[in-house]
Order: sequence, then C-alpha cells, then structure tokens
Amino acid sequence: MVKMKLQKNLKPLRGIELAPLIDVISFIVIYFLMNATLEKGSIIKIQLPKSSSIAKEKRTDQLVITVDKEGTVFFDKDSEPVKIEEVKNKINLYLGSKEERQTKNPQVIIRADGSADYQKVVRVIDEVNAAGITRFNLAMSKKRD
Repeated sequence: MVKMKLQKNLKPLRGIELAPLIDVISFIVIYFLMNATLEKGSIIKIQLPKSSSIAKEKRTDQLVITVDKEGTVFFDKDSEPVKIEEVKNKINLYLGSKEERQTKNPQVIIRADGSADYQKVVRVIDEVNAAGITRFNLAMSKKRD
C-alpha cells in the first residue's frame, strides 16, 4: 500500500492569481472585438421594404448604395452623402473603369428606405446603368407572416 504525504504547512491564499484573471479578461475583450467587427449592419439605418423572397448575403465584389428616407445617397459604409449626379463617378472610383470590370462582373445592391421617394431610387438606378453596371439588386427585408 502506498502512502502519500500531505503537506501540513499550507499557507493561506494572499490575493488573487493574476495570470488566470488576465487570460479571462483577454478572452472577453477578444470576444467583444470579434463581434463588433463581424457585425453585418450598415452605418446608415433605414427601414427596408418587405418581401417574401430574399437574396443572399453581400459578397466582397458587391457595392452597396443606400438611399435613406430623405433621398440622401450613401456608398457602402461611408457616412458622407453623395449627390445623385456623382453616383456614376463614385461607382467608377469604387469598382474601376468599365475595362477593369469586364473580368470581375461586379454587382451593385441598392438599399432604399421603404418610405424613400421612388423617383430618387429610379435616378440612382439610372446612374448605376449609366456607369455600365448591368447586374444590380434591390435590397429588402424578409416579410413576416
């Protein structure tokens, strides 16, 4: 039979171990940083129209143009508004010239607020077509029954 010697002179804990505490805090910070960077939202908050069919998530080769309820136009995650007359030039700046886009076949997604002026949305679509983009989608949220 094997006997184990137990320590009889155990010292009481004096304080908190810092290494495990630092590990836990660093994991919490990393968790919140990852969730903040992976957020799928946009800076511009709008109320999308409802539909029963929804397109897939945004790809990296897609440009998102947002039209808020006042008719102001925004590009991707930029918080600076763009005049409708400048949309064509901004598209060329974001996606490159028509020659550069031939192999990429980029898409444009137009996110318009449900209460936005329809004529403003149509003007944005006209500018997208004038920039040579043949594929674009109108974003909408899922209709709940």
